[in-house]
Amino acid sequence: MKKFLVILTLIVGNFLIVGTSFSYSAVGYMKCETVNKLVEEENADVKNMIMFWFSGYYTGRNYETSSYPEIPDPQLIYIATVNYCNNNPLQDTVDLADYLYSSLI
Repeated sequence: MKKFLVILTLIVGNFLIVGTSFSYSAVGYMKCETVNKLVEEENADVKNMIMFWFSGYYTGRNYETSSYPEIPDPQLIYIATVNYCNNNPLQDTVDLADYLYSSLI
């Protein structure tokens, strides 16, 4: 009976731990509709999200291609993202990031 109680306690404890754990989600990859909505709401974090996400995308592509083009100005990345999403609301930020990176090479 004690073994059963210990096993049951461990199982319930694991579920409680999993239920309170934190998760991570990437915030840079977004549909342009979402970007447009966040920009319209003047969300203070959207600018940093976009700039930092592209920086990570840029670094990953550098490792992939073994090329290191000039690092673009983060402000220009944000402006390009807003303009791109206004003109292409059905696209997403990965399409733009791929285009921007390819134009840097």
